[in-house]
Amino acid sequence: MRDRFDDRLRGIPAGALHGLLLRLSAIESFRGRWESTPKPGSLALRRIRESVATRSATASCRIARENRPGAASGYADALRAVFDGHASMPPTEDRLLALHAAVFRHLPEERAGAGRYKSAVLHERRDRDFLAEPVALRSPGPLLVPAQMETLSGWLPSRLAGGEFHPLLVVAAYLLEFLAIRPFADGNGRVGRLLTNLLLLRCGHAYLPYGSLDAAIHARREEYYLALRRSQACRNLPHPDISPWLLAFLAALEEMQRREANEVIERLPGEAALSANQAAVMDIAAKEGEVTNRRAALMLGLPRETAKQTLNRLVSLGALRRLGSGRATRYRPRAGEP
Repeated sequence: MRDRFDDRLRGIPAGALHGLLLRLSAIESFRGRWESTPKPGSLALRRIRESVATRSATASCRIARENRPGAASGYADALRAVFDGHASMPPTEDRLLALHAAVFRHLPEERAGAGRYKSAVLHERRDRDFLAEPVALRSPGPLLVPAQMETLSGWLPSRLAGGEFHPLLVVAAYLLEFLAIRPFADGNGRVGRLLTNLLLLRCGHAYLPYGSLDAAIHARREEYYLALRRSQACRNLPHPDISPWLLAFLAALEEMQRREANEVIERLPGEAALSANQAAVMDIAAKEGEVTNRRAALMLGLPRETAKQTLNRLVSLGALRRLGSGRATRYRPRAGEP
C-alpha cells in the first residue's frame, strides 16, 4: 500500500509537471518573502490570528453545510490549538482522533462518535446514497478503516522527511487518501482542513495563521472538490493521475497567500500605532467579528464620543472597515478581506 502512495507521486504526467513546478515555485517564493518582511508586533498578530480562526470556522462550516449552534465554535477552538501548538502536534492517529473530538466538542448529540473512527453502529451516510456512489469513490467499510489509517499515518512522516518528493506534494497526496478513506462518520472534511493547516505549519509555512485557508478553499470549492473526486476515482488504477488534485490543492494555497496573508500584513497598522483603547477595540472586533460604538463604549467603560473617535481612528488607519450608517453603523476588521 505504501508503494502505491509513492507510485502516485512518481507517476505524475509530464504534461502536469510544468504547472506544478510553477505553483511550487510561487508558493515557496512567497514563503521566503514572508519570512523576511517586517510585521506588526505580537499583540497585532494575535488579533489577526483570532480573526482568522473565526472566519475560517465560518467558511469551514459553510463548506460542510453545517449550521448547528456550536459547530463553528468547536472548529475555531481546534484551529486556534493548531495555530498555537502545531510544533508539539505530530500528525499521529491519536492526533487525528483528538482533532475530530475537538470539532464536535460543542455538539452533545455527536458525543458517541466524537474522536472515534466510524463503526458498524456509526454509519457514514444512508445506504441508498452509498450504493448510488461510483465504486471507485466509495470509502472502505468500518472494519478496514483502522488498518488503512495506520498504513497512511505511517507513510506520511517517512515521506515528509525522505527528500524524494516536495513536502507540499506529500501533504496533498496524504489528504487525497485521507479524504478517500473518510474514516469518520461525520466531519472528515473539517478534520482534513485542520490537518492541512497543521501539516503546512509543521512544514514551515508560518504564514498560515494570518490568512484563512478555509476561506480560500470555500471560494474555489467547486473546482477544488471536482479535482479531488477526479483524482480519487483513478488513484488506484495501474497508471494513476492525481495531478488535478495536486494542482487544485496548490492553487488554493497560492490564492490564500495572495488574497489573505499578503494583504493582511499590509493593511493592519503596527502595534506601536495603536493606543490602549484602540488595541482593546481591535480585540473586541477580532473576537466578535464586528464592533459597534455602543458595544465599545459598554465593554471599555468609555464615553460614547470617545468610543466613536477611537473607531474612526481605526478606520483611518485601515484596521477597521465601516459598514452601514447612523445607529446601524458597525465596524469589521479588515484582516483577510478579499
